[in-house]
Amino acid sequence: MRGRLQSVADEVGLKMESRDVIINSRRALAAAEFARESGRFEAMHHALFKAHWELSGRLENVDDLVAIGAGVGLDPEVLRRAIEDGRYEAVIDETRMEAESVGINAIPAHVFGSKYLVVGAQPYEVFQQVLDRISDSA
Repeated sequence: MRGRLQSVADEVGLKMESRDVIINSRRALAAAEFARESGRFEAMHHALFKAHWELSGRLENVDDLVAIGAGVGLDPEVLRRAIEDGRYEAVIDETRMEAESVGINAIPAHVFGSKYLVVGAQPYEVFQQVLDRISDSA
């Protein structure tokens, strides 16, 4: 699976390195929620993914998250306090429970046409089948 992902990344010009640890992303999710409230979610979302896949940031590390946030225009000290104080823990828990209630129990998870859910890493053919079903029903 890793080889397939790397070949796809290479094809489209993305830099993607493999990590040898599993990341606890709760702090990164909190940083993203802070960015959402600050109107910088999209920029933060992209910056977090870039930092993770290019190995330039550790998403479980508050200092790294603060640096990433500052890079997209977030107030670093306010972001740090929000993460360290657990300001978004309830939001993260609520979102997770909502996702689990509709069958999302893995990442990535994609919803197509408000009807089809594809959970976990799946081969290209699975996505093509879902898109074909959506096209056939349109």
